[in-house]
Amino acid sequence: VGDVIEADTVDVDAALVAADAYTMNWQTVQPAERADALARAADLLETHQLELMALAIREAGKSLPNAIAEVREAVDFLRYYAAQVQSTPNALALGPVVCISPWNFPLAIFIGEVSAALAAGNVVLAKPAEQTPLIAYRAVQLLHDAGIPRGALQFLPGSGETVGAKLVADKRVRGVIFTGSTGVAQIINRTLAKR
Repeated sequence: VGDVIEADTVDVDAALVAADAYTMNWQTVQPAERADALARAADLLETHQLELMALAIREAGKSLPNAIAEVREAVDFLRYYAAQVQSTPNALALGPVVCISPWNFPLAIFIGEVSAALAAGNVVLAKPAEQTPLIAYRAVQLLHDAGIPRGALQFLPGSGETVGAKLVADKRVRGVIFTGSTGVAQIINRTLAKR
């Protein structure tokens, strides 16, 4: 399907520094501007629907109806969170947020997590499931094309033990959005409780 170069600990460190440095830049963007970028991203996902469906089928093993639903749900998330913040006053965001998504909804939940955090003014460190980084990468490219700055959304593919664990343990991370197994959720919870 494609090739991926996984992030290592040096990449994670660099991403954390960049996210921390860009936090106020993204927080101070007006919610209506963030909403407009998310709405443009929804349009781009629709424009690239066939490409995204092909990735969902080839990379994640989705059936054709499930691949269509995957793209539609991702578009719905983008439009929903854009609408939620369209006319709200700018509030203080958390800061850097880690989004860890599962392999079985590699676009929909990935976009749902990322768009919620971005809409609220948080910079995002996106860590997709190890099994499905290609569709997540394409989604990040489209979000960047829609106007989400690279400083506001960084892509960190790799193993949970390397990338996920390092991100969750870092004190600069102010929130974690996770969808996955109960076992991993408990590990994340214990890690966060220590800090």
